[in-house]
Amino acid sequence: MNPLAGDGNPGADHVDLNQERRTDSALAARFNAFADLECAPTGSGMSVNSPTYAILSRHVAVREPLLALARECRLGQPIPNLLFAAIKRLVADEPDAPLGRLYARVGEGERPTADLPRVFDAFCRRHAARIAELVRTRNVQTNEVGRCSHLMPAFGAVALETGRSLALIDIGAGAGLNLLWDRFDYRYSNGASFGSGRSPVCIECESRGQMPQIPARFPAVSFSVGVDLQPIDLRDDEPYRWVEALIWPEHSDRTALLANAREIWLQQPPRVQAGDALELLPILVAEAPADSALCVFHCHALNQFPVQARDSFRGLLRSAAQSRPIFHVSSEGERMEVVRMEGDRLTTLLSVSRSSHGRWIQW
Repeated sequence: MNPLAGDGNPGADHVDLNQERRTDSALAARFNAFADLECAPTGSGMSVNSPTYAILSRHVAVREPLLALARECRLGQPIPNLLFAAIKRLVADEPDAPLGRLYARVGEGERPTADLPRVFDAFCRRHAARIAELVRTRNVQTNEVGRCSHLMPAFGAVALETGRSLALIDIGAGAGLNLLWDRFDYRYSNGASFGSGRSPVCIECESRGQMPQIPARFPAVSFSVGVDLQPIDLRDDEPYRWVEALIWPEHSDRTALLANAREIWLQQPPRVQAGDALELLPILVAEAPADSALCVFHCHALNQFPVQARDSFRGLLRSAAQSRPIFHVSSEGERMEVVRMEGDRLTTLLSVSRSSHGRWIQW
C-alpha cells in the first residue's frame, strides 16, 4: 500500500523511509527548512506565509521534548504540518487557553507576540499525551479549496483543447472538495470572473501575467471520482474539525472558505472511493466514459508516495495513454502542469507557478 492519504507538505519531495531521519538533528533541520521555505512570505510556490509557524518551527528545532513529540509521526507523513495540526486541534477545544487566545489574535491580523514560544511550550507540556496520540493516528489531508483557482483554468484548458465533457479522477482527494470546483465562483485580480455569482464559495486569486484563454462557462463533467486511503466524511464533525486544524493560524479566510465548501459538500457529497490509488486507477480509467476528456489530477499528494510508488503511478498513466488520451494535471511543489499524454507523445498545455494554497498564479 502506498501512503497516499490526501494532501501534504507543499514543498516536500521525499518521504521518511528510515529512522535515521528521525534523529534530533535531522528533525531540527526539517523544522528549520519548514520555517524558511514554507512559512516565510517569499512569494515562491511553496511558501504560504505564517509568521506564527515560522517562529514555532525554529523553537521546536531547539526543544528536545517537542522533537520527541514530532518523532511520533508515522512514516510518510509531513512532520511539521502534522505536529502543528495536532496541537491546533486541541487548541480548538480550549479557545480561552493562552495559546488559543494567541492563535485567535493572529487570525485577526495581529503579529505573534514575544511570549508565543513560552505559551506554546506550556500548552504542549500539559497535553503531551494527547498530542502524541493525534500525531500517531492522524494524516495530513488539507483539502485546500483555494487550489481550485488553478485547477479550474487547467480543466478549462483541457475543455478548450478537446471540445469534450470532462471525466475527472482526483488522486489523494480527502473529502473530495476539489471535485466541487464547478460549484464555486472565482474572482481574479485582472478582472476575470467565472461561476454563477451565487455560490457561497468565492475564491479570490491574484493573477500575474497574461491569463490564457479558457471557456467563459464551466465545461460539463460527465464523470467525477476521488481516491483516498481514508476518505473524509464531512457529515461527521470530528473529521471536519481535523481538516480545519490543518489550516494555519493566520489564515482565517481559508477557514471561512472551508466552512462554506462544507455546506456545498453536504448538499451533494462527491464520490470518493477508499483504496490504494495504484490499485484503483486502472479500474477507474476503464470506468470513465470513452467520449470524455479524461483528467487525472492531484495536488500536493505525490510527496506522500514512496519514490517507487510514484514511478508506478506514472507508469500506470503511460499505460493508460496507450489506449486513450490522458490529461495529467499535476500540482506539486512550486508548479502546476497540464500534460496531454497520447501514446508515447507528451504535449504540455499549461505550465504555471502558483501559490500552494491558490492565492496567486504566475501565468
